[in-house]
Amino acid sequence: MSRRLLVVAGLIATLLIGAGVYTTLWLIEQPTPPTTTAQPIVPPVTGAADSTVAEDPEAVEAAPGMLSIRLYVLDASGTSFATENHEIPADATLQEQSREVIQLLMEQSAAFPADIELRDVFITSQGVAFVDFSQELVQNHPGGSSAEELTVFGLSNTLLANFPPIKLVRILVEGREIQSLAGHLDLTVPYGRAPAYLNPESERSELPNETN
Repeated sequence: MSRRLLVVAGLIATLLIGAGVYTTLWLIEQPTPPTTTAQPIVPPVTGAADSTVAEDPEAVEAAPGMLSIRLYVLDASGTSFATENHEIPADATLQEQSREVIQLLMEQSAAFPADIELRDVFITSQGVAFVDFSQELVQNHPGGSSAEELTVFGLSNTLLANFPPIKLVRILVEGREIQSLAGHLDLTVPYGRAPAYLNPESERSELPNETN
């Protein structure tokens, strides 16, 4: 090979090497594209889920507990008791619950004369409930031994049936002891369960025959 060809071949090799080096350097200098991480596709929350988020937290709080109670009211014949079921708040004190039950009894039972008021209730540590009514209990009472029994024992039956701590019931009028509603029952003594003949038929074989 002549000297001229060798020189040409050397120039070509030099150019090829230079181009390769230039290309490599150019590629190195180019910015690297940022690496991305695929994100999971989450569908939008709609419908019922939306209403749950917007719901008022107070709306789902549990309602106060209720206590089921039984009233001894005058039955259709007017000679004995029938029972009615009601509910009162369970988180009240014994005195507060007793007051509410007596108020219900006065409203629901025809054994109590109209326009009377419950003044107060006191319960002793011995289990005697003193129930203080307004003077209308005496003034508006129809009288008669049967009517007196139904008033007094309707009250005592109701309190004893619903509140085990109460053992006996005393009736007061305007804060004072009275002799009687209309001359038949002695109200200077406490009363317990009603005699069997006043109770509803379903209970006459279940409750003791107590008169005081």
